Amino acid sequence: MMGKLYCCATNCHNYSGKSVNNRKVTLHRFPVNKRHKGIWKNRISRKNWKPTSCSRLCSEHFVSLSGPTKEHPLPSIFHHKVFKTTKFDHTPEVLKEVVDNQQEHIKDGSGSETSQSDSAETSSFKVNSNQSVLDTSILLHDYCGYIDTSTLSQSKNQFTQTDVLQNKSVGIQKSESYSDVSENNDVSSNITCDKTTSTTFIPFLTIEDIKQDISFYTGLPNKETFYLLFEHLSVYYKCEVSDVLGGRPRKLREVDEFLMVLMRLRLGLLIQDLAQRFNISPSTCSKIFNEWLNLMYEHLEFLVAWPDRNVIKENMPDSFKRRYPNCRVIIDCTEIYTETPQSLSNKGRMYSDYKSHMTWKVLIGISPNGVITHVSDLWSGSTSDKQVTKLSKLIEKCEPGDAIMGDKGFLIADLCTPNGIHLIIPPLKKHGRLTKCEVEKTRRIANLRIHVERAMERIKNFRIIQGVVPISLHDKMSKIVFVVCALCNLMPPLIQS
Repeated sequence: MMGKLYCCATNCHNYSGKSVNNRKVTLHRFPVNKRHKGIWKNRISRKNWKPTSCSRLCSEHFVSLSGPTKEHPLPSIFHHKVFKTTKFDHTPEVLKEVVDNQQEHIKDGSGSETSQSDSAETSSFKVNSNQSVLDTSILLHDYCGYIDTSTLSQSKNQFTQTDVLQNKSVGIQKSESYSDVSENNDVSSNITCDKTTSTTFIPFLTIEDIKQDISFYTGLPNKETFYLLFEHLSVYYKCEVSDVLGGRPRKLREVDEFLMVLMRLRLGLLIQDLAQRFNISPSTCSKIFNEWLNLMYEHLEFLVAWPDRNVIKENMPDSFKRRYPNCRVIIDCTEIYTETPQSLSNKGRMYSDYKSHMTWKVLIGISPNGVITHVSDLWSGSTSDKQVTKLSKLIEKCEPGDAIMGDKGFLIADLCTPNGIHLIIPPLKKHGRLTKCEVEKTRRIANLRIHVERAMERIKNFRIIQGVVPISLHDKMSKIVFVVCALCNLMPPLIQS
């Protein structure tokens, strides 16, 4: 007959069924997961001892007082030490720091106190003598510290559908599955971070902390889109990005690096600010941003695709079909303020007479249904709209019979006509005033061109290109604007069918 099993923790004599403060003690086997099993063993802290198939740990050593849970699978409460816990969704880990002066609370029978929910808020770090160890543990669970781990993994909810383009070669916004761009990656599977280091930071802000404001922080419409985009990029990240930064192991999870980069783009946060938020050095933060920017620029190209003429016509709104059925693209230039360069020659090139400021100029083209389909490189502010159009090679993308709609500043008829392309712009004044027909045509074009203005507004909502952009970003701005346009194409369609 087998003897009674007892808890294997030091100075604990609990057994299954024992009543402790009106709670029945339960015994629990060691986890199969090797990492969690090792953490259990280390926390029990018995010298020269290894757990066997008969080893059990009682429920009184867990935050829930009923055994391991999904949120807190690791034991925290012991006679020799009380460990901080962290409510780190889908990635419960060990915080190294030890709670001071907890031993006497345990010896005084603090387990008799009623457990509180993990979401309980506290306004003080002070621990009273009648507070339970559980209360103290909860007080500390939000504090930032090191994680002692070899692998980080997080299980995400199953993703359904999001607003992405129809496929990699077609720039039409529809509600489609992301499986085309994350081939062989089941979107309902776990997002597993590579084994990069044995010590990983928990930043003050993680993607798990963002519940409802994902659009505010990233510019993406929802978390499903965020994770789908991360899944797509993480495939290339593993192949192209080194595990070290300047000789130092990476401290952030890949998903938190991605969040940090999107926050810089969307909120325009400075490197120093992001470094503080994510507990890394400014130089590391800058390197991470540059790496992810290059990665996104290379592998989000399909989101700003030049669609086939037939696809344009199939998805053309009725307002265009009636008046301009051959319209292929609506174009406009926007200017981005920047600092004054030191070089006199650069000052002359970058000064914009229209804005009376140093600027960069970029040409944006959208399809009739509101999808960004063309983004030029950035040019100096003094470059004319005609020059930017020619240099961006937009004309070469169009086919004979196509029509380009633009503002009256796009005097590019001499570029379009030889290629069989029709130019749709408001009529110019010939005799000091417009005729009634010309006024009506101007109104119709303005009503249709409003969509390109709305697209520009979406782009400018990414604060990294608002205000006066530092001249130090001049070599990255073309990539930044392109990536921002790609992210805008993941938003809900500008024109509803």
